Amino acid sequence: MNSLIIRLAYRNLARNKVRTSMVIAMIALCLMLLICFQGFMEGAMKQMINDIVRSETTDITVYSKAYRKDKTLHNRILNHEDTLSKITTIATVSHIHKRLSHDGMISSSYYSQGVTVVGINAEKEKDDFILSKRVKEGRYEFLTANSIVVGADLAKKLGTRIGRKLVLTIQDSKGEITGEAFRVAAIIRTHNPKIDRATVFIPLIKAQSLFNTNDVTQFSISVTDHDSLIKTRDLIQTKLGDNYDVVTWRNLFTSLQFMETSIRSYMKISYLILFIIIMIGFAGVIVMSILERVKEFGIMMAIGHTFSQIGRIIFLEALILALMGYGLGVSSGFLLLLIAQKTGINLSVFGAGFEQFGIATMIYPPLSLSYALLPFIAVILTALVAIMWPLRILFKLNPIQSIQFN
Repeated sequence: MNSLIIRLAYRNLARNKVRTSMVIAMIALCLMLLICFQGFMEGAMKQMINDIVRSETTDITVYSKAYRKDKTLHNRILNHEDTLSKITTIATVSHIHKRLSHDGMISSSYYSQGVTVVGINAEKEKDDFILSKRVKEGRYEFLTANSIVVGADLAKKLGTRIGRKLVLTIQDSKGEITGEAFRVAAIIRTHNPKIDRATVFIPLIKAQSLFNTNDVTQFSISVTDHDSLIKTRDLIQTKLGDNYDVVTWRNLFTSLQFMETSIRSYMKISYLILFIIIMIGFAGVIVMSILERVKEFGIMMAIGHTFSQIGRIIFLEALILALMGYGLGVSSGFLLLLIAQKTGINLSVFGAGFEQFGIATMIYPPLSLSYALLPFIAVILTALVAIMWPLRILFKLNPIQSIQFN
């Protein structure tokens, strides 16, 4: 492909600057919107996964076999220290966190509600769970054995504040009804509806005393290498045997995995639809450009130029339009995502609606080079397919007919 053909293609585009600019702008705007939308959706999905998963567990969770079906203290992990010693021997295990969880009733002078009471080691969980990073009021620490951390929505219902007393009433492992008063140490906002509306956290030692057991209901395990997540899970399952249920977060939160897959499929469909629209517009512009130059092409073929040479000129014109639109659209999209990464996308105007589904009011979209790869392939293919029909029209015209064309 010599420089003359390239110059001809470029000059042909320069003949009608308005039309050329409009095509480039159309491609650029579509790509910019797609990239920004993809970044927003992936940012919202990652935030949702992080908030929901990391407020309840980590990479791998271990329960007794029957616990997930019947979450009672009868199905807790018995002799958990022996179980713990087996897990710690696995090289890819980073941290193991113990939790004791059971249902209870929380009461203030204004309101009472059923909640999930979770006993945790607040200090050890700071690095692997997000609770310490979601404090709205107070401090995330248990200064006394009777300190309690509550979700923001629950605190609002209870009409409570930092330092006020709340009463927990529970049924212990022996079936006895008991209760104690706790002081609010922190109020958290995780954007996980289950945590914010109906969960309270107390010290693990206090929970074991309150529920009259030395055991736990779950182990939350962090791994050193996420690529070995499945392998580590299988190894833990083998070591513990069939009396235990060992699951990754993807198995535990199947709805999140479904949403993640659905969003990726939706993005692919969105790309397909928009590029079909671009292709139709592209083909229409190329057809108009060809019809304006039918005589010119006819004279070129009459003096010896081959159809393939003319076809290369038309292809180059389409390619230049596509690449210029691609470059402008991708650079604009990446610039907007870069700004959004630092400032965040504030959805507070839709706050109540989004928080119902566990979506934060501030989204920080990721920036990935993969956002530029698929559009590049799609734009090139669009340019190739879009010129097929115009070239077919041109192919049917012989030189004499072309010269006489009106």
